Amino acid sequence: MGLPRLILLAIIIGGGFWLWRRFNNRALNNNKHSKSQAMVRCVHCHVHLPQDRAFQQEHNWYCSAAHRKLGPKDRD
Repeated sequence: MGLPRLILLAIIIGGGFWLWRRFNNRALNNNKHSKSQAMVRCVHCHVHLPQDRAFQQEHNWYCSAAHRKLGPKDRD
């Protein structure tokens, strides 16, 4: 096997490996985006947090039980 054939084989294997990694990473990135959650804003301190971590009282969202007790606060 001559040197040109060896170089060509290395280029083909390297290109195949590069394509495999590129398509594999794209599939992983698509899975990450599908796990996104709805974000809500605390009506007391105006901090955004995932809805599953927030406390709800009527139509208002709060970041903690203490802020839920204090109630809504106007922005400064």
